[in-house]
Amino acid sequence: MKEELPKNGILVVGTGTLARWAAQLLEAAGELVYGFVPTREHPEKEQDNLSILPPITRARMWKLIKQHQADYVIALVDPVARERMATALFEKTQRVARPVIHDSVYVAPTARLGGGVLLFPHVVIGISCDIGGYVLIESLTAVGAGTKVDDFVNIGSGCQIGENCEIASYAWIGRGCVIYEGVRIGKGAQIRPGSIVRDHVKPGEIYGE
Repeated sequence: MKEELPKNGILVVGTGTLARWAAQLLEAAGELVYGFVPTREHPEKEQDNLSILPPITRARMWKLIKQHQADYVIALVDPVARERMATALFEKTQRVARPVIHDSVYVAPTARLGGGVLLFPHVVIGISCDIGGYVLIESLTAVGAGTKVDDFVNIGSGCQIGENCEIASYAWIGRGCVIYEGVRIGKGAQIRPGSIVRDHVKPGEIYGE
């Protein structure tokens, strides 16, 4: 007989470093983590001494979420893969992923965060920022006042994003970048680590050396 999973836990979708970080953060906050949901690329779980249950099948994942027996977190680094999984889960369950936000993150009272965001330690979100759904922002990054970040964007650690910037969907900002005030980053653009961006970046452009 298959062991019943306890209710009100959280499923972590993914098996890599990001998924392990999300699981560790949730456990530290006293949450019950069911286990990693395997992906085609990584069929086995990377446990790393987490007190989580074994991986479950996708069919069981759908059932648990749809019956409101579990929340879920999408911890996939690739923004396109993140969108595909988010879309599939929402279409089947009509439920948005749970955000993962470290206790040290500062979000200004007038800022808005979309569903399913992943915010690493010591991130700062300034006043009137609009952060879209399923955005990943790594540690020690500051987002200036009035900046708009669309859905499924990745921003690396140690970045300084100026005020009133616009970062379109699927953009990937490398670690340690500085983006000046008012700059627009186009859809799917990639900013290489350590770049200083003073001018607008076209959609799909790879910027920096």
